[in-house]
Amino acid sequence: MQQQQYKVSVATLRGRPYYEITHALKQMGVRYDSISPEEAADSSCKVVITTRDEAGMIAARGGGSKAVMLDTELVKYPAIAKAKILRSIAGSQADDQLTIGIDPGNRIGISVMYLHEEIASIVESSPASAIGQISAVLGGVSSHRKVVKIGDGNIRMALSMAWALKKKFHDDVEVEIVDEHGTSRPQNNEVNRRGIRDRMSARTIAFRPGRPYYMQR
Repeated sequence: MQQQQYKVSVATLRGRPYYEITHALKQMGVRYDSISPEEAADSSCKVVITTRDEAGMIAARGGGSKAVMLDTELVKYPAIAKAKILRSIAGSQADDQLTIGIDPGNRIGISVMYLHEEIASIVESSPASAIGQISAVLGGVSSHRKVVKIGDGNIRMALSMAWALKKKFHDDVEVEIVDEHGTSRPQNNEVNRRGIRDRMSARTIAFRPGRPYYMQR
């Protein structure tokens, strides 16, 4: 009975993959239970996370109706993996808009919102690395509407990033420039040592309306 309260199950008998999977899930704040691959086929869970070899065992025992995610996918792209987990649990009728807030500057804060949850909150050190991370999420997450909101505190960087994203994704992604007034926290080197202020500002930007950005043709 206890197993049924969990919608995500970790199904592997291998020590290292089990550690990596459970560590990633704890970092995401996702609750899970642990079962064997044999038990996974009959489990009531919505998502099973396992290794490639053990996934074949689960499929062979008739577990094909539930979402199966590989350990490598979870560890390499945690934000995309969490989005897939949330989508599998919420179902196809849920509002699946993907919104990414960006706070440009010396440290670039990024907040990714999906199905009313923040699935990623990170800081990048350069526009190129930020665009790489954002592009991976935009390309890997299934959503009927994708919106990127960029703060205007560093307008040159904001416009450069907006241009790069529109050039790559065209009309598949909406890009907005957001007024950053009131989003920045007081300067505190200790608070922002790990980019906390940048990430909080990015989260605030994600919830603000902005003005649409269009590439000049």
